[in-house]
Amino acid sequence: MKFYPEEYKIKDQRMKPFIDPEEIWEYINNTESTKERVRDVIAKSLNKKRLNLEETAVLINAKDPELIEEIKQGARDLKTKVYGNRIVLFAPLYVGNKCTNNCKYCGFRATNKEAVRQTLSDQELIAEVEALEDNGQKRLILVYGEHKHYSPEFIAENVKTVYGVKKGNGEIRRVNINAAPLDIEGFRTVKDAGIGTYQVFQETYHPEEYKKYHLGGKKRDFDYRLTSLDRAQEAGLDDVGIGALFGLYDWRYEVLAMVRHTNHFEACYNVGPHTLSFPRIQDASAIDVYPKYM
Repeated sequence: MKFYPEEYKIKDQRMKPFIDPEEIWEYINNTESTKERVRDVIAKSLNKKRLNLEETAVLINAKDPELIEEIKQGARDLKTKVYGNRIVLFAPLYVGNKCTNNCKYCGFRATNKEAVRQTLSDQELIAEVEALEDNGQKRLILVYGEHKHYSPEFIAENVKTVYGVKKGNGEIRRVNINAAPLDIEGFRTVKDAGIGTYQVFQETYHPEEYKKYHLGGKKRDFDYRLTSLDRAQEAGLDDVGIGALFGLYDWRYEVLAMVRHTNHFEACYNVGPHTLSFPRIQDASAIDVYPKYM
């Protein structure tokens, strides 16, 4: 598939940061949402054309209830065009919650003394997979904290274990991963295990806000996390998922930043993200977040 990425203030280069907060805010603050423009953008999306930052800003700046309903209907129509009348589900399976990071919004954080730390043994993992197969699940996502215990080799062995579980007519056909960013060789290791999608969520794409929420651990490095899925691409793992945790910063900014991230993949690797996720922040043990954006 041929992509046609746009050029922005920061040139897209492999393994290099690409987010310019001022540029994103310029689009939000200076883009008007007239009826004509909104409808033009909806029409473009229905032709399965990715929207650029300005076009996305047109939609998120819409205030007219009638236009907002047209946007929603356009989204429903586009979903039907692409996927038909179906929803693809995958079940989350938490393998371990050990973590060396100190993220203010997460119950896994290293300073949470209330947390009971546990990592599933092979037999426990098999039992969980069998329960999911009994439930009719065919796809799952393995979730990990960031800890030396959860090495690429450990994750790869978990993936092989999951694929090997067959109970009755049940089997897991696709194993996705949500875990810490890896180096290139680490991504190559998990790719060779036959994973589906590797997810890394930036949490917030605003560098200064990011610092406020990430107080310690490897995750404190904004740029290392931002370029994590570049390393996946360099390893030949092109099936990746991005996302932002809504509630940490202004949702409009995060939406445009994910579009910018998509453009980066297209410009550097001629590929787009398989998934875009926008989980909403929820209460958890020992979290300490600002209520402003929740």
